[in-house]
Amino acid sequence: MIIMKSIHNDKFLKSRCILTMVITVLFLLSITTVYAAPWNEKVTIIDGGNELTVYTSQHTVKDIIGEQGIEISDTDVIYPAVSSDVDDTHLIIIKRLRLLDVNYRGEQVTYWTDAQTYREFIKKGVIDADEDDIFDVDLDEKLEATGNKISIIKYDRVTETFEETIPYSSTTVYDDTLDKGVRTVTTVGQNGKKIKYYDVEYRDGVEVSRTFSGEEVSVQPVDEVITEGTKELSISVNGQVIPYKKVLTCQATAYDLSFESCGKYPGSPGYGITASGTYAKVGTVAVDPRVIPLGTKMYIVSTDGSYVYGYCTAEDTGGAIKGNKVDLFYNTRNECMQFGRRSVNVYIL
Repeated sequence: MIIMKSIHNDKFLKSRCILTMVITVLFLLSITTVYAAPWNEKVTIIDGGNELTVYTSQHTVKDIIGEQGIEISDTDVIYPAVSSDVDDTHLIIIKRLRLLDVNYRGEQVTYWTDAQTYREFIKKGVIDADEDDIFDVDLDEKLEATGNKISIIKYDRVTETFEETIPYSSTTVYDDTLDKGVRTVTTVGQNGKKIKYYDVEYRDGVEVSRTFSGEEVSVQPVDEVITEGTKELSISVNGQVIPYKKVLTCQATAYDLSFESCGKYPGSPGYGITASGTYAKVGTVAVDPRVIPLGTKMYIVSTDGSYVYGYCTAEDTGGAIKGNKVDLFYNTRNECMQFGRRSVNVYIL
């Protein structure tokens, strides 16, 4: 019995030793595996319009791109730089620059761009163009590495304004309380203003069309108002009403057919004949034709009303009669001396 118990204990001990050895080996293998396995990082690569997510043990941008078999050229722009490590963003951006020849406003310009399409290039605002302009290509067409060409006609549609003068009108109002011939501006006229609108189209700065689109008055005109008298002009002399057109205040003298007045004797050529060819008589008046035309009918009264020469006609002239001066004819030298020089109102009939 004692022998059998000993044998059993030996087997048990042996089994425990084997188990311990197995566990130890497995532990050592696990440690070795952990330290031997590579540490993979997640990196996102944006290549133009494509996005790729990879797991890599590489650290530099160049090695990661090479590991993925991505080809790059000298014209490509890469961030971060190919010689540097991937930064904390774990992001690599590859911008594929494409050569684009642009004919714009008559000039040929070459651009390097990372745009994928012509439309994307326009939206970048590299040139002053927008989608309303005229293009010779489909804007959604993709750009190739080289050989890209686009011709652009700059199209502008603008509203232009022009200010125009509105002439004022003139209205005459008649007033029977004012003497006939009297005209007074009672309201001063003022021009108005209006704004005209035009839709104008330009191509490369050259106007191609202009369309009138409307107008509005910015300043209303003010019409001129003239008040004109219609009351008949007249004077009352000794109870007689005499209508007239206008009145002049003049200095009056008198003359006759004596040598002292006319410088001629009876029988001399032209003796007694007026500048109008009539024979001088009472009612004949010498005037300045620039002021009172020959043939004008008149009625003359002294300005103080004390003397009335009466109805008369402008028929003669005289060397001393200039401006507002008149010379009244009398039959005798004595009458002329009595008249002398007076201030008179000359009513033009």
